[in-house]
Amino acid sequence: MTTAAILSLFAGALAWPVPRLLAGAHWPSRCPRSAIVLWQAIGLAGGVSGLLAVIAFAFAPLSADLPVGVLDHAGHVAAGEPLAGLGWINVIALGVASALAARLFGVLALSTARTLRHRRRHRHLVDLAGQDHGGRNDVAAVPEELPGAGACQPPHGLPNCAGSIHRRGRLRVLDHPVAVAYCLPGVRHTRVVVSKGLLAALTEDELESVLAHEEAHARGRHDLVIQPFVAWQQTFPFLPPARDATAAVSLLVEMLADDTAARRTSCQTLARALARLGVARFPVPTGAVGITGVFQRGTVSPQRTTGHTRVLRARSARRRHDSGTGGTGHLLVEPARSSPIHTPVIARISRLLDPSHRAPLWAHAAIYLTAAAICTFPAFVLLAT
Repeated sequence: MTTAAILSLFAGALAWPVPRLLAGAHWPSRCPRSAIVLWQAIGLAGGVSGLLAVIAFAFAPLSADLPVGVLDHAGHVAAGEPLAGLGWINVIALGVASALAARLFGVLALSTARTLRHRRRHRHLVDLAGQDHGGRNDVAAVPEELPGAGACQPPHGLPNCAGSIHRRGRLRVLDHPVAVAYCLPGVRHTRVVVSKGLLAALTEDELESVLAHEEAHARGRHDLVIQPFVAWQQTFPFLPPARDATAAVSLLVEMLADDTAARRTSCQTLARALARLGVARFPVPTGAVGITGVFQRGTVSPQRTTGHTRVLRARSARRRHDSGTGGTGHLLVEPARSSPIHTPVIARISRLLDPSHRAPLWAHAAIYLTAAAICTFPAFVLLAT
């Protein structure tokens, strides 16, 4: 019972007060990578401790040592007596542990599958739309045959840094006046999507910083960092710390990409780009990571649409009609019902303009040691009690 009590208290602390305190702290913005590791340690250790606490309580009548109790229960199951030595309350606790584990991993699997499905569908649409129009970014018609044009030459209207993105087949430009920039991550089919409105709104160096930001999302697979916290929020939607954790990690991921883009250009250049784009709350599709917005969790809705997705739907329908396949394409994305993005964008701009926004090395080391201690504490409790 001592093991169950200690693990329960530890899991409760990691499920409520610790996330609330960490989400309200200002120091994570100075070391986003280390803070993300700490958030991951809190989520992992909290879930493991909660499961182990319920399991320890369920097997307490068999042995005070949890591993021994698990082995004894396995022996009873093999002998055809799975409930031997367990009271009715212990059986209920075992059922709660099984339901909690199924809920955690089931929601994570379903959320991931749903996000991948939306992302694959939207990637197909931006491929159709981006390759269909002429103008600044006819990706299928880069003038390589012209003198001096190479395979990595960027589409017209984009800075030279877009050449490497374009060469890997990642770049898509949509013919739409709204300034849009986001990344559709993937193992082999990553897409960096921008609009003509973005090309008109930003200068060349600002465009370079935006593209570097989105490339940082793609290279770092930041979607994989956020996805477990999205699943945590969907598993316990009634817990405010779950929402706080998702919002905090999403903002830290944006700051991490900001640092990469700032090293490519400068902090002032990226801050100017964010200031120009931060006033526009353009929709980002499900599963995408945008320059001014965090990981969006919109839902597919047949009733609501936006100008951006109408362009994709129309171009998909036209491309299918032209290819003789028939039918109409559709991707109606309802923007996430979340708080306005202005405050996170302002926080990112202020951070970029603050010359002392980087934490010293000892602070990173202390955070990593804290994360390691949090992760190893459940194992320490099992060995010491």
